[in-house]
Amino acid sequence: MPHAFRVDLRGVIDLLSSHLYSSPDVYVRELIQNSVDALTAGQIPPSVGAVVVECHERPGSPPVLSIDDEGIGLTVDEVHELLATIGSSSKRDNLLEPSQDYLGRFGIGLLSCFLVSDEIRVITRSVRGTPGVSWLGHSDGTYDLRELDETEGRSRPGTTVWLTARAGFEDHLRPDTVRILISRYANRLEQPIVLRTSSGEEVIGGGPLPWTERGRVDLLDWAQAEFGERFLDAVPLELPAAGLTGVAFVLPESPSPAARQRHRVYLKRMLLSDTVDGLLPDWAFFVRVVIDTSALQPLASREALYEDATLAAVRDGLGTALRDWLTGLAQGDPGRLQALVRVHALALKALAVHDDELLRLFLPWLPVETTLGRMTLEEVLRRGPVRYASSTEDFGQMAQVATAEGMCLVNGGYTYDEELLIRLPDVLVGVDVECVQPEDLAAVLRPVSAGDEATAQALTRRCGPVLEPFACGVEVRDFSPSSLPCLYTAGDDARFAREIGETAQVAGTFWGPALSRIEAAAIDRREAVLVLNWRHPVVRQLAGPAADDVLRTALEVLYLQALLLGRHPLRGRESALLSGALGRLVEGSLGGPR
Repeated sequence: MPHAFRVDLRGVIDLLSSHLYSSPDVYVRELIQNSVDALTAGQIPPSVGAVVVECHERPGSPPVLSIDDEGIGLTVDEVHELLATIGSSSKRDNLLEPSQDYLGRFGIGLLSCFLVSDEIRVITRSVRGTPGVSWLGHSDGTYDLRELDETEGRSRPGTTVWLTARAGFEDHLRPDTVRILISRYANRLEQPIVLRTSSGEEVIGGGPLPWTERGRVDLLDWAQAEFGERFLDAVPLELPAAGLTGVAFVLPESPSPAARQRHRVYLKRMLLSDTVDGLLPDWAFFVRVVIDTSALQPLASREALYEDATLAAVRDGLGTALRDWLTGLAQGDPGRLQALVRVHALALKALAVHDDELLRLFLPWLPVETTLGRMTLEEVLRRGPVRYASSTEDFGQMAQVATAEGMCLVNGGYTYDEELLIRLPDVLVGVDVECVQPEDLAAVLRPVSAGDEATAQALTRRCGPVLEPFACGVEVRDFSPSSLPCLYTAGDDARFAREIGETAQVAGTFWGPALSRIEAAAIDRREAVLVLNWRHPVVRQLAGPAADDVLRTALEVLYLQALLLGRHPLRGRESALLSGALGRLVEGSLGGPR
């Protein structure tokens, strides 16, 4: 025979406290939400209906809070079904008109009150003319219910909820805290919220949304007062199909692309959260959005959005609005776009990578690092064929020589830069883009003059065996700057072999030999070359009648210098080489054994 589940209400409350709601503070939101929905169900306009929250302070006793509305009220049967059935949503029952615009959805909101109170008392009278009802719910899962006679309870339809603070939660029901929570969650509602305390009565909310009918300067001023920071720009947002209005504020500093989005979202003018994620496309990490919408669905906690087709459509729509705004800036206000690029170039690059039109449009503003300084993509294109290094390491190896030779080499090692450069030929006709490797640069450096060729070749033959243990060849070229004695170039395979060799030296007896064999198989000496600069006086002296030990020491020091200038970490045997070579230099300078 079938059996019904038994629910431990205390356990459910603990579950809500620990895993569903982020804070007990949400009880104020849930109570106001229920009252506003009751007014909506009773078709009472915001200009007439009000929600009254009253703080009752009793010296020596826990504080009490009441919330009152003159909405539709409840009958006895509705109280049984809606207040004592977990998960039953009044917003989906026949009690309320489906066409009405309600805030709540899940039918568990009243349980949040058990986070701050051990008892929930509800006094209600239905507009249907039935007797009033008193319902007292306990956190142990029991409740008391009785019908009231005409002299008891409310004289008019509506509902009043009473809470008495649990031990340890007294501050949550005190006037100062309640005022803050009402202002946080409900100050954008059309219905005014009346707060009564021993100090008097005040009205919170009830006005228009603060971003409607405001210009850019007013929006920035409001945002500074609201969020405590001065944003760079403001972008009005409107998606009528989603019942969405709002504004996107351009952040004053560039955040990490991986940083979690933190947007403020109101659902039907009730605050959902200040930290909503996933509302915008990933590339739009440079803005913070404040919106109100009637189409999106919240999770059960009402602190995040439910991922569905509607949210995906809103995300695309907001992305399109931001894209159109950027296009308008590029065409009509390049000064503002330039100010934006100075801070948020990375975000604009992320957008341009996937948008041909915006890539063409942003060419005069998107910056890249080159050997001739920081330039825009348009400035790079004016210099002819585009040459770039695919990594910062490759760029570092080639930058000094490329600069001296007057070559405009772009550093493609930064996020999105290589992707943008690769896409240029697809977007612009006649553009030539080439990835340059360090070994390519060594190949195009000028050979020494015919008169010095034999001497340079003799030097190459003498130097080769010195660096053979380090899997590095030696070549002699004529290049600028003359102050640079040598250049170390290494392709991907050579760098991989260096990393394997470095790991093998610190690996254990099992992995060390295996990695050494991988290193030996990976070595291609033609990709690791020490290029000596024939213009440098030290290189010229080494090409003379230098003794073998002097040549070896000098070449080892030049090799180590080239590694350090190219930002290559020294392996264990190269660190030992550094100590030995420096020791021999010091001995030689002091007249000791060479």
